[in-house]
Amino acid sequence: MQLRRAAAIALNVMAVAFRVLGIVFGALTVLLCFPSMAQRLNIAGFVLDLSHALPDIIEGYGLVTSPFGGVFRLDFALAMVGLLVLDYACQRISYTLQTRL
Repeated sequence: MQLRRAAAIALNVMAVAFRVLGIVFGALTVLLCFPSMAQRLNIAGFVLDLSHALPDIIEGYGLVTSPFGGVFRLDFALAMVGLLVLDYACQRISYTLQTRL
């Protein structure tokens, strides 16, 4: 019983981490659509580091010029969706572990 509770707590912590990273990727996706915001925040180096941290299969995939002069990064949007799906899965498994006898 204690092992299930420990696993549930670990999954909850992982879910929170996935959620925070997903929100960061979503915010960056929106911020990069506006070039003035990206320049004011000076996040070019951070974006490059995050881009290199993505898997090679989606890194740099779907760079589309936005109507506002910036760039829409589909790779960041895909990473956000993947992280939020992992968050949901961790929460569901954690809930199952807590409610099972």
